[in-house]
Amino acid sequence: MQGIEAMEPRTPLEIVDAYLEAIAKHDLGRARALLSDIGFEYLSPINRFASADEFIAYMELASPIVQRVVTRKVFVDGDELCHFLQVTSQISEKRSTAVAQWSQVTAGKITRLELVFDAHEYKSLLVGE
Repeated sequence: MQGIEAMEPRTPLEIVDAYLEAIAKHDLGRARALLSDIGFEYLSPINRFASADEFIAYMELASPIVQRVVTRKVFVDGDELCHFLQVTSQISEKRSTAVAQWSQVTAGKITRLELVFDAHEYKSLLVGE
């Protein structure tokens, strides 16, 4: 019988893939466990966070619109990864958005996530934008 440790992601690719799976399943506790407590940074066209806890608090509000996350292509360069994703979300109607996610993993935890996508439709929904 394998222990729980054997099921934990080990490589940067396994770690980031486990994070994306957790986001797709709305398992924010699991997603948070994969993020670094120290030096975490999240950047996107919509938001910036310098704390994993602040990012997860935001995701509690934002993630319900995410319906599907599909990985189209992955490039790995040591502890840095680039995922090309197709994210389907629904606010008033379903939309599919191409997203590039650059991730950095340090000591088994995600320390940086940078997302690039056309945020025009999302920004128009935000108050004060």
